[in-house]
Amino acid sequence: MNKLSIVDPLRYKEVKEWLDAVTEKAMTRMGYTRSMALFLEFTGWTPEKILQIKKEGLKRGERKTEVESKIIEFLRHLQQVKKPTGEGGYSPGTVVAARTALGSFLSYHGHELPKKFIRLSQDLAKETRVPEQNEIEAMIQYSPNLEVKALLTIAADTPCRSRVFVAMEWSWLEPGWEEKDIAHIQIPRKLRPTESGPKKFEPIAFIGKKGIAILQQLKSKRFGTEEATGRIFPFTPDWFQMRPTRVFEKTVKQKAIRPSAPNEQAITLKSFRKYSFNVIDALRDISPEWRNMLKGRDLGVEKYYSKEYIEKLREVYKTKIYPAIWKEQAAMDKKVAEFEAARRVLLAVGIDADAVLKSQPKILTLEDKVKFLDEQIKQLGLSRYGAKDGGIAITQKDKEAIAGFFKFLKRMSTICGEEIQ
Repeated sequence: MNKLSIVDPLRYKEVKEWLDAVTEKAMTRMGYTRSMALFLEFTGWTPEKILQIKKEGLKRGERKTEVESKIIEFLRHLQQVKKPTGEGGYSPGTVVAARTALGSFLSYHGHELPKKFIRLSQDLAKETRVPEQNEIEAMIQYSPNLEVKALLTIAADTPCRSRVFVAMEWSWLEPGWEEKDIAHIQIPRKLRPTESGPKKFEPIAFIGKKGIAILQQLKSKRFGTEEATGRIFPFTPDWFQMRPTRVFEKTVKQKAIRPSAPNEQAITLKSFRKYSFNVIDALRDISPEWRNMLKGRDLGVEKYYSKEYIEKLREVYKTKIYPAIWKEQAAMDKKVAEFEAARRVLLAVGIDADAVLKSQPKILTLEDKVKFLDEQIKQLGLSRYGAKDGGIAITQKDKEAIAGFFKFLKRMSTICGEEIQ
């Protein structure tokens, strides 16, 4: 399996009959066909030979035959090797899908696989976790160095596979990229389609202001005023798997994001890619053609990589995709403004909001801080939706009530070991 599969399972009647009978879904059919192609290439067998081995084993009363042994060998092989396209190992989902497809083929032809004939890790059945934007931002924040921050930022900007980040060179960035709002990543032809068909290739890739800014920092750190050359991330392939995982674990430990559910994987580069896909799919005013180009789907001919197409797509990315990827920035700015308004309201009556929050160690996020301060303001009979600068008009009775409440907060903070000044 050091080259793309040249086996076409659909030329065998046993395979065609099976697929026609068991599924009407195009995606399932495509996945089953792919799995069968890989298995036939791996073994050098034909579907007829597979069934013949099982039939002869049945005559001898053997539940397990050479077919089961080959399937086990094949699945372990998928777990260990690199894809022929050079983009890393086969995903856990691909391994599980291959086992399902081969079991379905044998079952249709009257031969059941033993249910526990191979043990696959439970991780293989876990779902890819698609992060929220605040989780992406938290992971970038807790990244240990500029290289990891840059990787995660660019992975959010554009839905390329990890193989692109592994190979990406400074020369792939279009001329003048540092002065642009949106920069095109010129992916080499070897990662682009050469013929029409529903194959998966890399997208027409762009990065926005965040990606450009952090790459400028990385370039300055590594090259100073010299020309940047070579790979942007000059690390082994393992680095691209290990680093995001470690950052995820650290961010969870810091309680900045939630841990994955039992049926979820950790957040990885593939998760970032899914996040970008979801953003693109959610924008309904983008044509199917643009959508496919942005996701690397169904690309067939070189015209998609022409200057005309790239410039048109740059505008789509600038006006629709990039603002949607980082859409919460405006909401975050609003939340910061709300927090500052709440602080001013409390300060106007002599309460230090920061000191109050220190007495509440479980309140960590900005949203929770605003909610907590709003509750305190409400209990005081006040509101941050008042005067323009947070100033408020209160009576003497209000002041007495506020003074009593403040004494209560002070006692609470003393108990928690942090006295309000």
